[in-house]
Amino acid sequence: MIDTKLRKYVQPVFNQVGKGFVRLKMTPNMITVMAFIIGVSAGVFIAFGHIVIPIVLLWTSGLLDVVDGTVARLTNKHSKIGAYLDLIFDRMVEAAIILGFYFLFKEYALAYLLFFISVIFNFTTFLVAASLFKNEGEKSVHYDIGIAERTETFIVFTLMMVFSQHVFIILMVFNVIIFLTGILRFIRTIRYASKLNKQVQLHEA
Repeated sequence: MIDTKLRKYVQPVFNQVGKGFVRLKMTPNMITVMAFIIGVSAGVFIAFGHIVIPIVLLWTSGLLDVVDGTVARLTNKHSKIGAYLDLIFDRMVEAAIILGFYFLFKEYALAYLLFFISVIFNFTTFLVAASLFKNEGEKSVHYDIGIAERTETFIVFTLMMVFSQHVFIILMVFNVIIFLTGILRFIRTIRYASKLNKQVQLHEA
C-alpha cells in the first residue's frame, strides 16, 4: 500500500537515479539481476547474525528493484521477460531473508512456514488478478493493490533484524496481514470473474 500511495512523491528521486544507470548503459534486466543478488546476500548475512549489513543490502536491493522499472520507462525497454524476472526474483529475495532467519533462529520455524504459505496464497491471487483485470497502469501487467506490498515487507524484515528478540511476534502479525491481503484480493477477483461470466452469457444469449 505504501508503494502505491507514496510512489508519486518519491518517483522524481528514482528518475534521477535511473538516469545515472542509463548513462552507465545499464539495462533494466541487468539492474533486476543486481537487485536479486544483493537481496539474496542480505539473507546470507542474516544467517551469520549480522544486523547493519543486511539492512543496507536489503534496502539497496529494494531501491534497485524500483530503479529497474524506472530505467525501462526512461529507455522505452519494457519487456515481458523483465516483468517475469522481477516477479520471480522478488519472491526469491524474500525467501532468502526468511531462510537466513531460520538458520539464525530455528525455534521460530512455525512463523517462517506460515510466511511461505501466506506468500504462496497471496502471490497466486495476485497472478490470477493480473491475468483477469485489464492493465491500465504503467507496469507490464495489471498490478492489484494490496495491504502488504514490497515496502511493507522490507519494513517488517528490518524490524525483525533490529528487534530480533521479537522476530516471532513481528512475523506472525505480518503473516496475518499477508493472508488478509490475499483474502481481499481473492474476493475482489471472484466478483470480477463472475461479472465477466455474466457479460459473456448475455452476449451469447
